[in-house]
Amino acid sequence: MRTVHIILPFSRPENKDKLIEAYRPMDIVLHPIMFVDEETGFNEPWISPFIIAENATDCKANMPGVYKRNKWIEGNFISDEDYYLTADDDDFYETNVFDEIRQMDDDIVIISMKRGKNIPKEAGIVRSYPTTTLVAKPENVQIGMISSQQSFVKGKIFKAHTFNDTWHCGDGEIAVHHKDDGEQIAYRPDLYALFNYFEPGRWEGTKISFGCITNDAYRLNTVLKKSDLPGELHFIINPESATKGLNKLLDVMDQEGADIAILVHQDMYFRNGWLEKVRAQLELLPDDWWVAGIIGKDLEGRMCGRLHDMRIVDNIDSSEIHTFPQPACCFDECCLIINMKRGFRFDEELDGFDMYGTMCVLQAWENQGGAYIIDAFAEHYCSRSFGWFPDEDFKRRYKWLYNRYNERFGTVDSTVFVSKPRFETSAAPDAA
Repeated sequence: MRTVHIILPFSRPENKDKLIEAYRPMDIVLHPIMFVDEETGFNEPWISPFIIAENATDCKANMPGVYKRNKWIEGNFISDEDYYLTADDDDFYETNVFDEIRQMDDDIVIISMKRGKNIPKEAGIVRSYPTTTLVAKPENVQIGMISSQQSFVKGKIFKAHTFNDTWHCGDGEIAVHHKDDGEQIAYRPDLYALFNYFEPGRWEGTKISFGCITNDAYRLNTVLKKSDLPGELHFIINPESATKGLNKLLDVMDQEGADIAILVHQDMYFRNGWLEKVRAQLELLPDDWWVAGIIGKDLEGRMCGRLHDMRIVDNIDSSEIHTFPQPACCFDECCLIINMKRGFRFDEELDGFDMYGTMCVLQAWENQGGAYIIDAFAEHYCSRSFGWFPDEDFKRRYKWLYNRYNERFGTVDSTVFVSKPRFETSAAPDAA
């Protein structure tokens, strides 16, 4: 496997210990670059400092960090087959990035980049970078849409190029040059650089957004909107189908930089403290998780989760037989939780407003991902009659899913299919 070198212009001594602690487990070689008057001790064997024989005050480049990169390229041995990455001294990477890159053999690997949760209040105009994720794909390799923190470049190519230190987009210029010149590039949208990770205020907590498809403004305003929800609730009125409406919501939440999307029915109610319980449960999920819910079925087809269906007196509570989080084979659609890092979208071939709580689990499995029920009690003010019974459209949708997935996974289940006592809380728009 190849060695990954991080070329790091260093000028923030306050970040030194943070960088060392963060990168130490990553099995990389760190090359902090300093002017003489910035020199500070780096005494660990995996760190190889480079000192430029100038004072920072004498550097006339518009972009001193870029000037440092170029000096490093000019003054160091560069291995043809190792990967080289240029980052700044407030950047970081998700834990799996370097392990994945070391196993690759492409000349250039471009990954995605998250740009934080918030724009710090103290950030100046030039540093008020948007918080949207930059996804690794060919059409995003353009000036203003890609940064050097996203590009792992083999030494034989890296040493042949220096960066334009006269403007802010010199790294984008290099990336465009590589693409236009026909370099062999692999794209890994599933791997993430964390831009300005150590900048105060930018990376505060996991960003969670809420979305709802609705056909009843009164129900939305008197139930869901009375809940303890942070920030803006996104909603779409009367979409053509659940899958199309939910995908539009996911696109909006992705653009605003959400890490987690919570898709809920208009008749769900969440009390104070609910979101803190969700955050704590999500921390317990394995890294493979794609989707989660608060009520559904376990892998044996037993009802699982905790919920109060307000049509009945008793709470639904499976905590006597389940520990949480619990692997699921399907969810009730009243509350679905989506890991936005996975790029999940519902298959829009499924029409109508039923069965997508089953389909999202099957889609996760199809992508070698996990689906889990978490312990996050909530209340569902469902108005669907207990006399409701699956109609022909519902049966058609179920058969479509069964034909598509049963042979591969051996189960296509739904919370509708319960013997005694029967339980089903999902509400299609015409019965909400």
